[in-house]
Amino acid sequence: MADNEGMANASVVILHSGGLRSLVATALMLREHEPAQMNLLHLVDGRENAATRIEHLHRQAEYYQLRRVREVDVPHVFGHGQGKQPDGQPTGPLATAQQLLVGLAHARLHQIGRVLWPMACEGEAAAMARATEVMQLVNQLADLDPPPMPRLESPLLELNSQQVIELGAQLQVPWKLAWSCLHPGESPCRMCPACRRRKAAFTKAGLADPLDGAVTQPTE
Repeated sequence: MADNEGMANASVVILHSGGLRSLVATALMLREHEPAQMNLLHLVDGRENAATRIEHLHRQAEYYQLRRVREVDVPHVFGHGQGKQPDGQPTGPLATAQQLLVGLAHARLHQIGRVLWPMACEGEAAAMARATEVMQLVNQLADLDPPPMPRLESPLLELNSQQVIELGAQLQVPWKLAWSCLHPGESPCRMCPACRRRKAAFTKAGLADPLDGAVTQPTE
């Protein structure tokens, strides 16, 4: 296995969606990194809510005074033949591997030793096993490049949505800056699978979601 001791700095790249998990991961990493060491990388994969997600990414960066924010266009990841899951995420290990490899390539380019993937598997053992396997395969593929190579990490992997919310509450994150809805707009639709999952997570955690406001119809 390659090590990352030769990396030029102790910075971290967070694969950032503008959503809840990305927000919590950012706050978590700020406990061990200075703002100048934080790099937020957004993969623009062609989803219809891309502009809204990017807007919330930048809001979070502004809140935490993070200046290193980059966007990379990878629309083919979302448009591949395997389609998408009910929550709008690309399906299949091929899409995930591509996203992780882009993150590693970005980190390598900027001599950064860590890449954080804010993935959570709802406590499902099979999902965790698949995600872990993909990470291991991507790390092994990265090791074919001359060292030092950055390493993939996923600190939220074993958490479910409720636990992510509870962790975020401990970190005092600004929930209103995280976008979950599958649709673009001023307010979340509160009807799509992602909105319902977010609502359930806050309810189970016994917390109020500041985005629980007026309902808007999804954009056609």
